[in-house]
Amino acid sequence: MKKNKTSTTKLLDTLESQLKSHDWFYEYSDDSRYYNSGLREFTQIWQTVEQLQAIGENEFDLAIAMYKKHKPVVTTPNEVRITN
Repeated sequence: MKKNKTSTTKLLDTLESQLKSHDWFYEYSDDSRYYNSGLREFTQIWQTVEQLQAIGENEFDLAIAMYKKHKPVVTTPNEVRITN
């Protein structure tokens, strides 16, 4: 599925906005409202990523790079990272 550059840019902008506002720690909430809201946001993020994947491999790579840029890396005191 090929789309024009304007729609790709719009999807990338949408993804950036979604990633910036997402509650990355929703899974830890004891309140089901926050959990369900975070799950909905996460689902919407992946729907946007899948739309970009349908456009092409380069767009998918951009989406994943953007995702990795915004997703916090949480380490535990005893954790040893083998790879990045």
